[in-house]
Amino acid sequence: MRDDHDRQSEADDVSVALRNLGYSDQEISSAYTWFLEQFKGTPEQFFSKFPKDRSSVRVLTDYERMYIAPEAHGFLIKLLNSAVITDEQLEAILERAVFFAAEPITLEQIKIISSAVVFNEADDLEGSSLLRPASDRSHLVN
Repeated sequence: MRDDHDRQSEADDVSVALRNLGYSDQEISSAYTWFLEQFKGTPEQFFSKFPKDRSSVRVLTDYERMYIAPEAHGFLIKLLNSAVITDEQLEAILERAVFFAAEPITLEQIKIISSAVVFNEADDLEGSSLLRPASDRSHLVN
């Protein structure tokens, strides 16, 4: 986007669509800034030796399969194959999903975890009631 000024009109169209959906100019600007920073940012250092080209498929362990619902795993594969997340981010998402799981993580919950990892807000997950199992009513007032 920075180098191809012909595509600026496409970005403007997206901005108009986002404004029509109720996003403020500041929110749109922050999203564009984040998006552009992803191209020059540094990934997590834990898995920095991963190859650039994917020649294999990450298979869930038996333990991970117990705590990640198939549709949630499918969503992660889609994000990875679409280059929305990196291998490092996939590992971080899986690690956090298994850490928070009391029962299989649903698609909606994996979306929350994924966005927290992608937007570097993973520390905010600890208190999230959205990650509690539906059967856990301990947080409700009697």
